[in-house]
Amino acid sequence: MVNFHFDARKLAKLLFPAKSVEIKRTVPLEQKTQTAAVTDTDEKEIFQVAVELMDSLYEALQHRVENDKEQGRFKSLELTAPKHIKEPDSPPHINALASKRNLPKSFYRFRAKNDALCLSVRASAHAIEMYIIPTKEIVFLSYAEFDTRLKYKLDLVHTKYGHTWMRNAERVRVEEILLLLDRCLSSLYPEEDKEGISDPALHKPLPAPKLPRAQKVDQHKLEVQNLAWKIVQQQEETKRRVARDLHDTVIADLLMLKRYMSGDRALTNEELLETLDEVVEKLRDICNDYAPRNLQDWGLKVSVEGLLERVEERSGISCSLDVETELPRLPEMIQLHIFRIIQEALNNAEKYSTASQITVKIEEPSEGCYIFTVSDNGAGYDASILEEERTDSGGMGMSSMRQRAEIMRSLHPVQLTFASRPGQGAEVRLEVNTK
Repeated sequence: MVNFHFDARKLAKLLFPAKSVEIKRTVPLEQKTQTAAVTDTDEKEIFQVAVELMDSLYEALQHRVENDKEQGRFKSLELTAPKHIKEPDSPPHINALASKRNLPKSFYRFRAKNDALCLSVRASAHAIEMYIIPTKEIVFLSYAEFDTRLKYKLDLVHTKYGHTWMRNAERVRVEEILLLLDRCLSSLYPEEDKEGISDPALHKPLPAPKLPRAQKVDQHKLEVQNLAWKIVQQQEETKRRVARDLHDTVIADLLMLKRYMSGDRALTNEELLETLDEVVEKLRDICNDYAPRNLQDWGLKVSVEGLLERVEERSGISCSLDVETELPRLPEMIQLHIFRIIQEALNNAEKYSTASQITVKIEEPSEGCYIFTVSDNGAGYDASILEEERTDSGGMGMSSMRQRAEIMRSLHPVQLTFASRPGQGAEVRLEVNTK
């Protein structure tokens, strides 16, 4: 047995119950559920088995951290002792997923986290699961614990000899359990440990069954997953906006036209054509908002001019475009994200600012560096709250603009800032360095 400097006798007893112990369940749990209902008492007893193993696992993890030979490596690591934690209400933007997860009302949990990553270990009645998730996502743990972040899973299987902990259909040994914990700890520091194993004693291969090589948790991969999640949410929000715009404008006008045509007085050709022209114009505006043709055909400057004209027509706010440089033909996706950020900033000014003047300014302070500024003389707001509003449910489209800036940042240096004070207007500033 590998020397882990940890008294694993308690852990071994929990993994391998003695056959001489009186066994209450002589058939696998799967068969029992088919022949007789599992009572609440049964479930509590099963859950208690997982709780006892969790307590022993946490004791092993705590011992590993406190007795680490590389002093200071786990200095920033914060441990949270195991306890029963009620599942939180799902955040607004993933309510639709909550019904599909079928999660229990609570888990028995412990965790270890540093500034970047968190090892989250949870137990339900029949399994113990170990996840590596970004620390910033631990507020809604269950909704950050999805399959691609699952490191290891132990299943509680019931046989005629009692309960047995299995992994990949094989009995789990004490050495393997401690090895898995150590690999999870190493995954919290991927930049320091290339192999994902921090204890030199563990580099010696274990006897069969062979364990798959631990996969290093890549911080970049986690960020890509988060970004993909945000993009999907953004797509769903766009679909809802299209449906709402069509319902509130085009469908409403067509229903009104239908009532007029079925009334006592027949519409003249002129009235009919006028109504159809309005419907066509609204459809054209919706198409321009969601798929701007001018952007592909004429470029960013002409598209922004069209945006300002429509804002001025709808709201009566005086809009102006100040362009101090000739814009190059930027990559299509970069142009689109710049356009969307300007569009979102104009929507905010139109809806919330009560401004009488909106200005879009485009300048090139140095070669290849372009600054796009949307400013208004409206009511303004307290910009300090924006540092606290960093969730996907944030107001006024700020999170949407940030997400687009993050996407552009994968190709060019980008900086997005918001500036405002109550009563002193607001400004959105986007800097893109194409060099």
